[in-house]
Amino acid sequence: MSIKKSDLSVGFTEENVGQTTEERRLFQKQHIQKIKSIAGHVGLLIALMLYTAIGGLVFRHIELPAELARLEVLRANLRAERYSFVNAVSNNTDVSNLRTLVSVKLRAYEEAVQKAAQGGLLVSFVTDTIDQENRDTTDLQPIVTERWSVFQAVFFASTVLTTIGYGNVVPSTNLGRMFCILFAFVGIPLTLIVIADWGKLFAGGVVKIALTLKSKLPLHFSFPCVPTNLAGRRSLGAFTAIVLLFLYLACGAGMFMLWEDDWNFFDGFYFCFVTMTTIGFGDLVPSKY
Repeated sequence: MSIKKSDLSVGFTEENVGQTTEERRLFQKQHIQKIKSIAGHVGLLIALMLYTAIGGLVFRHIELPAELARLEVLRANLRAERYSFVNAVSNNTDVSNLRTLVSVKLRAYEEAVQKAAQGGLLVSFVTDTIDQENRDTTDLQPIVTERWSVFQAVFFASTVLTTIGYGNVVPSTNLGRMFCILFAFVGIPLTLIVIADWGKLFAGGVVKIALTLKSKLPLHFSFPCVPTNLAGRRSLGAFTAIVLLFLYLACGAGMFMLWEDDWNFFDGFYFCFVTMTTIGFGDLVPSKY
């Protein structure tokens, strides 16, 4: 009788050990699946970020030398017009036509200054050019431009991938434009995949939170403002989505008010709306990157 009891106890022990081992394997399998799922979502996002950063650096490498050369031409033209103006006035011996001469030469010089300013030549370099007494360029300071800096190049790459395209910075070289086509051809589908993946993840999280909150409410609890018919619930859902959208835009507008000194709330709200809808007029662009 004791032998039978010991056999039964050994059988139960082996069965419990086998069940525990199976539960551990199942838990490990579920844990590995969760890790793979998280790694997949994060991996897609990291791949997009790396693609954007590398693309921005390539744009900078291609476009920055051409931008500096263009600014150097503007500065040289400004110096030439200033020299012509000063030389014409100082060497003029006919006082009768001095007014006409000054008017003509000054207008040409003002046009050169305006073209330089519109072309992105900083005021500091314009001042250095004006203060220069001779035409020797050996002691001129090197041109420094905010265009195609590292942050602005990456920002431009992100506007290409999101199809916003503000237009404040664009490639001017043929090589840069060819690279922009290839960069967008690969990057835009990748961006859409990442947006769809994280959108699905976000929607699943919202549904899970809603179900958790619903499970904690009393069984027969109901909100009096929620319609009972299907059409009313759909209308209420659409209205709630619009309200949440405007709250999201308002939060963005408030943040841009803190970052940008010369932006008011409407400027920030307008920029967020134009950006979110990928309209991208480019009339308002953040100056601080």
